[in-house]
Amino acid sequence: MKVIRLSLLLLLAMVACSTNEGVGEADRWKPFPGALADTESRDLTSEITGRTYRISVALPQDYAKSNKTYPVLYAVDANTQFGTVVEAARLLHLEEAVPELIIVGIGYPVGWLTNGDGWRLVDLTPTADSSKGGGGEAPGFLEFMRRELIPLVEAEFRARPTGRALYGHSLGGLYALYALFAGEGTFERYIAGSPSFGWDDRVILREEAVYAESHDFLSAHLFLSSGALENSEEWGESVAEVKKFVAKLATRSYRELRVVTAYFSDETHMSVIPATVSRGLRAVYEGFVLSEYD
Repeated sequence: MKVIRLSLLLLLAMVACSTNEGVGEADRWKPFPGALADTESRDLTSEITGRTYRISVALPQDYAKSNKTYPVLYAVDANTQFGTVVEAARLLHLEEAVPELIIVGIGYPVGWLTNGDGWRLVDLTPTADSSKGGGGEAPGFLEFMRRELIPLVEAEFRARPTGRALYGHSLGGLYALYALFAGEGTFERYIAGSPSFGWDDRVILREEAVYAESHDFLSAHLFLSSGALENSEEWGESVAEVKKFVAKLATRSYRELRVVTAYFSDETHMSVIPATVSRGLRAVYEGFVLSEYD
């Protein structure tokens, strides 16, 4: 019986092998070639922060066939949001709502976003907050972008040095607001989704106040958003925080500052991300005329 059973197992294995060998190429599972087409990535170690970042770049569809230059959108938290930003921008371009963009994602070589939570908490926050685990190295991260990443992108791709945009959500939204006041015009367009206003007892309000002491000019297109269901005891009432911040900006009467807001009903802190990306891209590029940047 043992010999017969073994023979049957061998026969089944032979049948399985022959069946697998007969599977055509079209029937095999393989990487989906349409997923984020015309994208590439590399790891870049910063001499400023000492950390290694995974930089992803998405190019316009006609990039290889043209000699045009393109405006650039930089997006933090690329481990989870790069695909959302890229595909939204490409679809919106089809209906001419946004220009063709080079999109640069800044993430970490760790796979899932949760694997890099500790690093983003450090890089995206302007000050330390002991109640939330530390942080406070956004100044160095901003210098990494200004002195290392942006020069690299503009040297290796046909990227326009003007009209740069910055996208971030949550801590990334906080970082976008920090860059608005500390970036010295590095970016001209900002999408700040659900900014973490609660960080370090609303430190971004203090950053804005310091900026206002010596500036009455702020040339920027700023989009701010929040989901109506993302309030929490830890971070506060998100919609109310955004409205309070926008009201403060209005009292400053900054010259050249254009602010657009959106509040999404029935959206949480995570589910609001696609809506923020779509509305934010359209808002900051509304009226964009490419010839103005030639």
